[in-house]
Amino acid sequence: MAAEKLLTEAACKAAKAKAKLYYLNDGAGLRLRIRPDGSRTWIYRYRLGGKEMSSGLGAYPKVTLQIARAKIDEARQHVAKGDNPSTANRVAKANQIIKGEATFGAIAREWLAHNESEWSAHYYERNNGLLKRYLLPDLERMPIDSIQEAYLYTIIKASYDKGTKESARRARGIAAQIFSYARATHRGTINPARDMADNPYFKKPPVKHFSALPQNKVGDLINALNVTGINQKLDLKTVCALRLALYTGLRDNSIRGALWNEIDFENATWTIPSTRMKSGREHQVPLPSQAISALLLIKPLTYRDGNNYIFPGRGKHKIMSENTLRLALHRLGFVVTAHGLRSLITDVLNENRFNPDAIERQLDHSEKNKIRRAYLRSNFMDERIGMMQWFADWCDAQAAGFSMDKVTQLRAAA
Repeated sequence: MAAEKLLTEAACKAAKAKAKLYYLNDGAGLRLRIRPDGSRTWIYRYRLGGKEMSSGLGAYPKVTLQIARAKIDEARQHVAKGDNPSTANRVAKANQIIKGEATFGAIAREWLAHNESEWSAHYYERNNGLLKRYLLPDLERMPIDSIQEAYLYTIIKASYDKGTKESARRARGIAAQIFSYARATHRGTINPARDMADNPYFKKPPVKHFSALPQNKVGDLINALNVTGINQKLDLKTVCALRLALYTGLRDNSIRGALWNEIDFENATWTIPSTRMKSGREHQVPLPSQAISALLLIKPLTYRDGNNYIFPGRGKHKIMSENTLRLALHRLGFVVTAHGLRSLITDVLNENRFNPDAIERQLDHSEKNKIRRAYLRSNFMDERIGMMQWFADWCDAQAAGFSMDKVTQLRAAA
């Protein structure tokens, strides 16, 4: 029996359409199918599980005879293993698409978007900031499975050695979550960041308590905030934000993300939604008259409707940036943190024998005793209204050099 004559590239090019569909055979199951409309397609015929089947290998001339023969060699290997070549091709194409989307940067942004609805605004902002500052500059364009532990170590170590030890440690934790997400979505197989979790080089830095403003400096701070005109070193938004931090005891995240519709001017209260509270619960605070005055002063600058931010950021930033209040205090000469104002409030109010439960509720602290917490459900609002007005007046008294008795007399006379 004569051997089957193989096709040539010339024969493929010369194949013309006929009234009916027909095939040109190359042997071993490879055929060129020519349709009446003139289209030419490579077909591989094979038997799998006792059944005759076929698989398309692409259109001619884009897929040349040489390429078709190479494809059929690969298809035969799948058949030999009992796999369907068509299914294997679809899996291969899917993997190619996935690999194109499997850079560290693409997966990191998808991970952020996937979790945004479950995180507080502060937690999202922190993770996004750490990602942009410590990970994306070096890893953004790298295929996620190409990132080895030794390379990731050099990146984290560089940040750690610069002194940002806790931020570097947190960046490693974020990287571990991103690698884990890549594995869960079938775009990665390794997690070098998780393997680094117990690396003894990255020691946990000692806890540094927030620097509180000394009581004898409160008057100086108030006087610095009262400066107007060209002598004021801060813009009006920052002055207002610092006043609110001092007069309410709120964390800076709650202040920076504030919307105008959260302020009830008629009842002098501010209601912060649970998404911006560390405790995860809605929090209502009374606003002393000094806080109301600060808000009214800034309202013409930032109010358009209730959904506007009270303290919008500059440029592409939606809200005032994270370090604004701390740096503003430093610029005024007070080397303290905005969070440290909460410690000041705690000390002053406790020393003046206000209800400790009301103080803790004002600062949104949770009762550590579970049994007591179950029964302590009051928000102490009536007490807190008077307490925070007293504290704001106490601050004014420090600035004026008056005693609180004198401030009380002046209020009564007004």
